[in-house]
Amino acid sequence: MKVFKFYGFLIKLMKYAVKIEVCLKSGYSNPEGETTAHLLKELGYQVEKVNVGKVYTVTLNISSPAEAKAVAEEMSKRLLVNPIKDNYTISVVE
Repeated sequence: MKVFKFYGFLIKLMKYAVKIEVCLKSGYSNPEGETTAHLLKELGYQVEKVNVGKVYTVTLNISSPAEAKAVAEEMSKRLLVNPIKDNYTISVVE
């Protein structure tokens, strides 16, 4: 936990881990998932479909879980997610 003064107020910053999971919306081609499914079938597994996505784990020094989620939402929209083709979820852990 970090503490600093801001206009005479003491502000406590906690570490929060934010997990951002990104996957393709249905209807979009997922070549990596298709290749993985094919290879798993060749190995004898009864696989119907594989979806491949990304997970970003970001550690923030911030004042509250709500603020951590808001910052993660902003990061997602600005850089990590293409809203046309991606779905995403955000979870915050203290």
